[in-house]
Order: sequence, then C-alpha cells, then structure tokens
Amino acid sequence: MRPDATLVLLLPPSPEDQAERLRGRGDNEEHIARRLAEGVDEERQGREIADAVVVNSTVAQATADVASILGSRRSGTR
Repeated sequence: MRPDATLVLLLPPSPEDQAERLRGRGDNEEHIARRLAEGVDEERQGREIADAVVVNSTVAQATADVASILGSRRSGTR
C-alpha cells in the first residue's frame, strides 16, 4: 500500500531459539508447534517482500540493525 515503505523482516536466530522464547513467555507446547509451523511460510513470504532481513539475536543488536537500515534508507545510501 506504501511503495515508499521500507520492509524489514525480523527473524529469530533459529526455530529452537524461537521455541525457547515462546516457552519463556509461558506459551504451551501446542501453541509453540503451531507458531513454528506457521513461521516457515511466514518467513518465505517475508523474504519475498522484505527490503532487509534482521536476525533478532538480542534486542539491542536487532534495534541497532533496524535503526541502521532505516538510517541508510532515509539518507539514500541503501
């Protein structure tokens, strides 16, 4: 809808890390299995449309990566 938008796909470091994060939030195993299964298709679709991909290893690192991407886009240096 916004051709000028910058799309950033955020990914967990691995499916195992994603499952552990979901467990840490208190999600049940059924929900975790469903999210992991849905995530495969979501990642495929996201990679098709994203301008950039950030692996969310830590909040600080992911935030810095996204800020850098957006800063580059704003300055036109892509």
